Amino acid sequence: LPTDRIYMQARDSFVIPKYKLIFFAFPKVACSEWKKMFMRMNGNKHWCKVDAIGFDIHKPENNKILTLADYPAEIAAAMMTSPLWTRAAIVREPKERLLSAFLDKAINEDYFVRKCCRKIPNRKKRDKALCEKNHKKFGSFLKFVKKYPEECFDVHWEPQVLKVDAKWWPYIDFVGHQENLREDAKTLLSNLYRADEAEDEHGSPQSAWDRYGKTGWGNDNDLCEKRPY
Repeated sequence: LPTDRIYMQARDSFVIPKYKLIFFAFPKVACSEWKKMFMRMNGNKHWCKVDAIGFDIHKPENNKILTLADYPAEIAAAMMTSPLWTRAAIVREPKERLLSAFLDKAINEDYFVRKCCRKIPNRKKRDKALCEKNHKKFGSFLKFVKKYPEECFDVHWEPQVLKVDAKWWPYIDFVGHQENLREDAKTLLSNLYRADEAEDEHGSPQSAWDRYGKTGWGNDNDLCEKRPY
């Protein structure tokens, strides 16, 4: 495990200890929304500040969500194989995810130009110029990402399957789909309980869905920092 990707690059291998959940969040698969949820589950009162100016939810110092790398390698490996833990991921149809990355990073901003076109070697001046000139054309985007895999590598269009080491995929016991997010999110959260969770009015333990999912965690959260949880 110490040299595996899920541990070496564990920024998105989130751990929610009180629910014994390990969640693999992938860029362009609602990862910001899941970070909001986990912040809320952890009692981080800033969970609703995703769109606030100057607040970057992707920075660990802001979201304060634990990752596998926060644990000793032998403990993290045990968590990845223990039947007491739930290991989950939400995936997205690859072509749809790639198109989403293009629209967001090439059309809506100059991210693709900065992260790809300008990294093409200067000796390839023609390609460099064409990449910048045609950066809002999907065909050009695909061409240069494929032609310069190292220079144009980026987590937003990197294949999802590569984000988890092949040997660890069989241990992920819940794989949901972005296309069925509402139902899959409910299924996942409904099966997460904590030992010290308060019971509802019927004397039944509350799941993560009961406590957090039912009320949602979207943008319509005025005064959300004043909520009790």
